[in-house]
Amino acid sequence: MSAIAERANSCIGSLYQFFLNKPSVADAIRAQYLNEIEQSWAALARQAADLDADVLACRLVSLQLEIVKSHPALLALMDVPPSPRATTRRELIRARIATVLIAHKPRLSRTAAMRIASVVQQVSRGLLTLYARADADQKIAIVDDFKAVLKGYLVPKLKC
Repeated sequence: MSAIAERANSCIGSLYQFFLNKPSVADAIRAQYLNEIEQSWAALARQAADLDADVLACRLVSLQLEIVKSHPALLALMDVPPSPRATTRRELIRARIATVLIAHKPRLSRTAAMRIASVVQQVSRGLLTLYARADADQKIAIVDDFKAVLKGYLVPKLKC
């Protein structure tokens, strides 16, 4: 907690006034991040109907990279501490992806959208893991590869 207080330019006593322990700090940061991220997903859902499937696949990759870049601690915070809430957070992300897919193709059933969203989510998890570990000179190639993978998967699923 002292490292957190130091990084926040606060004294540890002030930190303990608001948070009981490290998990409560992590929960607060996660909640703030997820609220901001929710707005990003909602914006993409509003645009999805006007995008073709190729562009939508690229936007899904780009959005997730933007989120990770603007919230660098998010990946580490998503599953820490491990809890049933981590599963709930993953389900929330999957539901947001499904919402974007349905906005793009309104005839898509919720069941089909959730199944497709599960695949997109797993592919995205691989992307984010590889991206986080990659050297700077490899990041662009990784992003291009994942855009190609998602296009190859999504375009046939979302054809009108």
